[in-house]
Amino acid sequence: MKGTMPLASINGVDIHHEVAGAGHPVVFVHGHALDSRMWQKQVAPLARFYTVVRYDIRGHGRSAAPRAGYSRAHLTEEVLGLIDHLGLTKPSLVGHSFGGGIALEYALRHPDRVCTLTLLASGLEGLGSSGHLSGSVAKQRELLRKEGVSEKFLRVALISQLFDGVRQSPEKLGLARQMLSEWSGASWLDDTEYPQPGLRHIERLGELRVPVLVAVGERDMPGFHDAAEALTRGILVVRKSLVPEAGHLAPLEQPEAFNDILLDFLGGATGKALV
Repeated sequence: MKGTMPLASINGVDIHHEVAGAGHPVVFVHGHALDSRMWQKQVAPLARFYTVVRYDIRGHGRSAAPRAGYSRAHLTEEVLGLIDHLGLTKPSLVGHSFGGGIALEYALRHPDRVCTLTLLASGLEGLGSSGHLSGSVAKQRELLRKEGVSEKFLRVALISQLFDGVRQSPEKLGLARQMLSEWSGASWLDDTEYPQPGLRHIERLGELRVPVLVAVGERDMPGFHDAAEALTRGILVVRKSLVPEAGHLAPLEQPEAFNDILLDFLGGATGKALV
C-alpha cells in the first residue's frame, strides 16, 4: 500500500490519517494533546514489514475538533470507524498513554477485531493516578479553560514531568511543543456528561484473549510503572518490557530501542490470539 495522507469522515468527523507500507496492519493511537507525529520515528522501520496506520484523534493535530464526542466510547468507535474505512482485518493496536486506554477499550469492546495489543506508558482505569500528576493536569486544564492553548499554557505544560525526557533535545522538545500548540484543547473543554461504563478496565483485564505487550519507559513517572505492573498481573498472555533510558515519550526519546521491542513482539505474537 502506497503512503497516503487523506482525511476520512468517521462518524461525521474528518479524521486525518496516514498509511505506509504493506502487510499485517498496525494502528498507532497517540497520547493526549499530542498527535500522530509522535510516531514519526516508527513509520519507516515498521513499514518494511507491516501496513502502518497512524491518525490524529478528533480535536488533535489535523483532525476536526467538534465541541463534543470525547468520551472513551466515542474515541474507541472512532478507531473502529477508521479501521472499517481502510478495510483492515484484525489489526494490531499500539496505544500510548491516553491512547493506551483507547486501544484497551477497543480490544475489550471488539475482541474479534484485534490481533495484538501494545500498551505503552498507559494508565489503567480503576487503579488510581499519581497525586502529583493529577494536580499538574488540573492546573493545566484550568489554565486552558481561561486562556486556550496560549503561550503561558505551553510553558506550564512543557515543564511537567511528562516532557522530562525530551527537554534535553531542542529538536524533540520542538516537536512536542508543535504538537501541543496545534492541539485544539477541545477534549478538555467538552462539558458533556458521559455515562460511565459498568466495569472499570482493571476489572476486565482477564477478558483479553490476544497477546499484549506492556511497555514503559525506564525513567517514566512512578504511576505509569504501577499501571504497567497491574496490567501485567491482570492479563493472561502478556510481555512486559522497559524502554531503556526513556521517560514518558519513549517513541520520541529512544525510538530505536522502542522499535526493537515492538518489532520483536509483533514478529512473535502476530496470529497467536487465543481461541
